[in-house]
Amino acid sequence: MSNLLVITLSNIGDVILTTPVITSLRAAFPAARFTVVAGPRAEGLLRGSREINRLLVYDKQARLSEKLKLVRDLREEFYDYVVDLRNSAFPFLVRANRRSPVFRPHRAKPARERHLEILQWMKIKRAPERAFDFFSRQDEESLLEKFKRKGWHPSLEGIVAAPGAGSEAKRWPLEGFREVLGRLLERTPQSIFVAGDERERGLGESLSQANPERIGNLAGEINLRELGALVSHAQLVLANDSACMHLAYELGRPVVALFGPSDPEKYGRQSALWKIVRETPPLTLQDLSSQKVIQACESLLNEIPAAHSRP
Repeated sequence: MSNLLVITLSNIGDVILTTPVITSLRAAFPAARFTVVAGPRAEGLLRGSREINRLLVYDKQARLSEKLKLVRDLREEFYDYVVDLRNSAFPFLVRANRRSPVFRPHRAKPARERHLEILQWMKIKRAPERAFDFFSRQDEESLLEKFKRKGWHPSLEGIVAAPGAGSEAKRWPLEGFREVLGRLLERTPQSIFVAGDERERGLGESLSQANPERIGNLAGEINLRELGALVSHAQLVLANDSACMHLAYELGRPVVALFGPSDPEKYGRQSALWKIVRETPPLTLQDLSSQKVIQACESLLNEIPAAHSRP
């Protein structure tokens, strides 16, 4: 049985972009034992995945003694392949037969494809695309139980709005989200769920106040795998350049992605289910027109209804 080690990244969105590497490796080595090292922010997303046998957490802010313990844990095993998506020193601190290269002459620009290029350099056959298991049936049931406690209709189908992002520069002003959600409430019978972490709870509360009966605030109230379950049922995801945006793509849901200074060629997608909204030339998100966002949302909701059925 092969033994594989994957060193992935820290930020949640960045880790989501590496999940195709994990699923490709699992397809190439279905009986292998997989160890994955990830940052603490992404632990909740990866823990519980059937693709991973052992998950270890690497915290860059941890004490030296904790980092050394992680290295000792990794050195307990011999690995047939070490795939390092950080391009760090980890591969040279463990016992291994084959390691991902240090010099990386990438040809692709999208971050997702750049990660997959590493498998090509290691002569590992790339498998047909399939989604990572971002959630389980238990996560769906847990989410529905939270709906029940709130007195909401027991259906996960609706529109997901994610007003947060990893940095302030990637956040469209809340007034823009408020205007777009108001228009969507007028033109569709769908419920709207605001997603985000604990830091974004206030954003969700502000948006839900406009219509508490149809806008539900889940920011700070669901974990990452419950978010995966929610997004998998979404008729539309409206998001900044964020983890929720990447998650929606991997789960095959229609996405309106809001970009400001970040590069859509690197972090965006090419898909019939994907619409990037950005001012040209690229300006800050303060300048993004709400009318452009509304048009993109309506296009995905009305022009390609086949996109809204779950795969």
